[in-house]
Amino acid sequence: MSTELIIIEKNKHWLVVDKPAGISVHNEVGDVKSLLKKQLPAGSYQDIFLVHRLDKETSGLMLIALDQKTAANLADLFQTHQAEKFYYAVLRGPMPVTGQWQEWNQSISDKAEGRKNPQGLSKDRIEAKTLFKVVKANRYFSLIEVRLMTGRQHQIRKHTAMAKHAIVGDSRYGDPKYNSKMTGMYGTDRMYLHAFKLRLPLEGKTHEFTTGIPAEFEELVKSTEEL
Repeated sequence: MSTELIIIEKNKHWLVVDKPAGISVHNEVGDVKSLLKKQLPAGSYQDIFLVHRLDKETSGLMLIALDQKTAANLADLFQTHQAEKFYYAVLRGPMPVTGQWQEWNQSISDKAEGRKNPQGLSKDRIEAKTLFKVVKANRYFSLIEVRLMTGRQHQIRKHTAMAKHAIVGDSRYGDPKYNSKMTGMYGTDRMYLHAFKLRLPLEGKTHEFTTGIPAEFEELVKSTEEL
């Protein structure tokens, strides 16, 4: 695995990186924060501030602040939902390709849960809203585009599991036997969730940052059919 992160865009106050799956954002050796401290020139930043998080198993775009004032301003954009986050996910099983945005709105806890009860205890459940659109599907997999409307822990992972279409490779909410079979067939044990687009107001104008869909996602849904 590369010891350098791909920097999509950068200025003196912030940068956007494309995080690979399998790299933690903080509190681990070789995490995003420590990699950037090695990668960025000394004196070019006050500190590395993680404005928002991605799960270790998730790949994709992260916005990083390089000074405390910028970190506070950017964090506010996420807390007030002015920052929009979009994902691709490959799910187990076929879903109808309608081309329309649909919604999962079951309340969930804001804690890490497990496969047996992804929704969490009823006393812990709070509002959660996930928009999704089925992009491609075949008899075995569905590729969806996701837009998060709330920011609960593991929200996409929980909502897909509750819909009986868990994300392929999700070790927490998916079936371990199925995931093991997929690893053997496709040669990767990653979770098929990728943050591909960020859209937010920065310095007086709307910025949009994007990455392509990972090749391994395309591999699973390359043979598609309308269902």
